[in-house]
Amino acid sequence: MFHGKMRRVSWIGFGLYVSLTLFFLFVGFSRSSTLPDTGFRYHLAFDGIPLRFPSDGYLKLWVFNLGNYLAFVPFGLVIPLLIRCRFLPFSLVFLAAITGVELIQMVTHLGAFDINDIVINTLGAIVGYGAQRLIRRDRTSPRGLLKILFSGAVLTSIVYSAVSGLNHYLDHGHGEIKALDQFALEHGEVRWESRFNGFTVGQEPIEPTINLYSRDNPRHHEFALHLDGQYKEFSGNFAVPDDAINGTSSGSSRVIISADGEVIYSMHVNIGPGENQPESFRVPLGGKQQLTIAIFNDATDPQTNAVFWDLTLIEANAGQKWATRIHRLLGGS
Repeated sequence: MFHGKMRRVSWIGFGLYVSLTLFFLFVGFSRSSTLPDTGFRYHLAFDGIPLRFPSDGYLKLWVFNLGNYLAFVPFGLVIPLLIRCRFLPFSLVFLAAITGVELIQMVTHLGAFDINDIVINTLGAIVGYGAQRLIRRDRTSPRGLLKILFSGAVLTSIVYSAVSGLNHYLDHGHGEIKALDQFALEHGEVRWESRFNGFTVGQEPIEPTINLYSRDNPRHHEFALHLDGQYKEFSGNFAVPDDAINGTSSGSSRVIISADGEVIYSMHVNIGPGENQPESFRVPLGGKQQLTIAIFNDATDPQTNAVFWDLTLIEANAGQKWATRIHRLLGGS
């Protein structure tokens, strides 16, 4: 622990750092309680530790989450050098304090109560605590402090890389890719073409390679299959072929994709010469139990039917399946 003048200086420096942290939590980032608000904001479902490698389109979110992690590492580094404390009491007191801060943010309308913020803030403090405990001797000497800082940087980087790597595996990894026509239906019927004859859509040649939804299916059609929570994504293509459209055709075709009774994706294409274009889709399933596909062809010509092709379900990997179960246990939808 620090003693004498170093202890006083450290308390002053730590107090300034706490003040700066509170400033950003309650005042920074254009926070204001006078902004339009619809009530208390909160997020109670644990979605995982939000540390990820930087990627295009999410730079601001990456910086924000990384800051939420790094900003609290100094608490774990410094507090045990000012106050004698063991790991469990330190963790519980910090957890209670940061939970209180989140509640105050919500009540004052200066932020939201977010379980994920509490987790990442506490993780930062725990990493800092662990880093300073790695240095056993001369902890308050200049050389010892440099060792603590170096230890903090190394352990912080290791934890960040490990968590981000795990999240990359959960976000982008997948298991087997299966063709939709290989699944038994839970209700309804569907016909698939036995031969994948090519066609054109908007004069663009289309060559199905996996499966092809038959034009002999009813104009208004619905079918469903059981997923058993094993799949993370549904993808495919949808269009009205050029040869199904005559010079007097008009109307539209729609497809509605639902999972567990909730619409998760819909598409709408106009029917008419020069208006049809192929539509590709990729829909996240997030461990849903049932997939339902409904098609509505409203063209004036009864022969004008839309088709699907290359429809596949992407199986979740082992980590994604466990993450889905945990998410549901913790209150996720």
